[in-house]
Amino acid sequence: MNSKAWHIRGLFLYVLLLFSPVCAKAQTGVDISQYVQLNATLSSGNNAPFWLSANRQGVSSLETSNGFARYGATADGRIDSCGNWRYTGGVSVIAGYNRERSVSLQELYAGITWKNISLIAGLEERSPEMRGLPSLNKAGCCDNGVYSRLYGNALSELGSGGLLYSGNSSPIPQIRIEIPHYIAIPGTENWLKIRGHFSYGILLDHKFQEKFTRVNPTAKYGKNILYHSKALFLKLGNEEKFPLEVEGGLEMHSLFGGDFYTHERGKYLSMPRGVKDFFKAIVPLGGDETTPAPEQANISGNQIGNWHLAFTLKTKPVDIRVYGEHLFEDFSQLFFFEYQSNRNGKRTLTFYPWRDIQVGISVTNKSGFLKFVRNIQYEYVSMYDQSGAGYNDPNEYFQEQMDGIDDYYNHSIYPGWHYYGMGIGNPLAVSPLYNSNGSLVFSGNRFKAHTVGVNGAFAKNDALRYRMLYTYSENWGTYFNPFNRKKYTTSLLGDVVFVPGEGKWIFSLSLACDRSNYIGNNWGAMLSIARIGNF
Repeated sequence: MNSKAWHIRGLFLYVLLLFSPVCAKAQTGVDISQYVQLNATLSSGNNAPFWLSANRQGVSSLETSNGFARYGATADGRIDSCGNWRYTGGVSVIAGYNRERSVSLQELYAGITWKNISLIAGLEERSPEMRGLPSLNKAGCCDNGVYSRLYGNALSELGSGGLLYSGNSSPIPQIRIEIPHYIAIPGTENWLKIRGHFSYGILLDHKFQEKFTRVNPTAKYGKNILYHSKALFLKLGNEEKFPLEVEGGLEMHSLFGGDFYTHERGKYLSMPRGVKDFFKAIVPLGGDETTPAPEQANISGNQIGNWHLAFTLKTKPVDIRVYGEHLFEDFSQLFFFEYQSNRNGKRTLTFYPWRDIQVGISVTNKSGFLKFVRNIQYEYVSMYDQSGAGYNDPNEYFQEQMDGIDDYYNHSIYPGWHYYGMGIGNPLAVSPLYNSNGSLVFSGNRFKAHTVGVNGAFAKNDALRYRMLYTYSENWGTYFNPFNRKKYTTSLLGDVVFVPGEGKWIFSLSLACDRSNYIGNNWGAMLSIARIGNF
């Protein structure tokens, strides 16, 4: 047999082995877990304390007194005996008082996974990308990750959340295909790994938007707004051979389509939602004659993205992680330069360093020293610059191009980067739900902030776990509507979670307070009780 025939035969055998259902242990079945949670918040001041409502998946309320009961169930199982095909699903229903929605469907999703690729449809709570800290969940606790869903993700978050997505708002319904965990790229000997996702969805908060803006006849609200997100991340490193890992990537989200109203004018604009508009959501392009003039001069839809980069050094006593994020809108600040045009229309590249960033450093303690301290983290966030205070698209009166006033999270057409009034991005850009004038804009997106966090565990089997956060921020309003004087906010949080025995019961107490001339002086407590297991 000649060499070419051997190559063809070898390729055939490789493909056959790749798809053959060969496995050492044949086992199928389904794991089902249920849970019930009771939650009550009592506080004093203008609002519930900041950290009792921020980054909690839109479950909590800003009302000083609020509470809810939550029931949920999750299911995970194998379709084939090898475990190559798996399925998952979940549902979570919340009923409460002094919430934006008295009864709400928090989660309802179903998915199927083939090897490392998943397809999931529906509402599902998600964590920010690349947060990186290990969970405080003890091995074997709380079936199917229910503990992490209710408490563990919050205990592990020691910063302010991502710039583009932070888990601050309710889940957005979507169809999502993804590689959820890093997988090695063939031929790299486990040194290079990849993961990512691609999704389309829709915002279903139009009734809330219409109701919230009713007191402001000129405030805009939207219906039938479509959503798209995508991300690609790479990790370089092999911890078995070298202690340093580098990971990074690009995450992009967009809003497109939609109908827009005010109570004064009624419906005044509809954005196109044809096949080409779904494509423009993937590859940001300018609008056409069916879109308003600003969309034709710039990018169609509300496009927003985020660069990620992290370095993790793993040693025997500690892991040290340094991470960073950079936010951009449309193509502005996508790279380290901006296009500028002179009066004659000549376009030139101008170097422009990234000033709107999030940087942080975390240390994970793996030694026997101070066993009750698991992670310590410091984080700095700035969204102050926004490409500068000047902006102009060339026109008949002034031909020079000026890029600036990115006005993060706000948009000239879309109500903004929020869902049910809670910001989808970083919560330190105070959410529109705080507005008392019926406007759905972010009134303070130019801010700088510092956050320090620590978590850990006490007692046998880590039965008593805790988290403490300190945040200090300064806010200047927006370029279009600056504050008369700078706003200051100091927010403190202490979480204690008790998981006795086998982890079927979970008790949690949170204490928090704010000192602020922006969101008010608030203090309060939140008590939570959960029961996990099949009833």
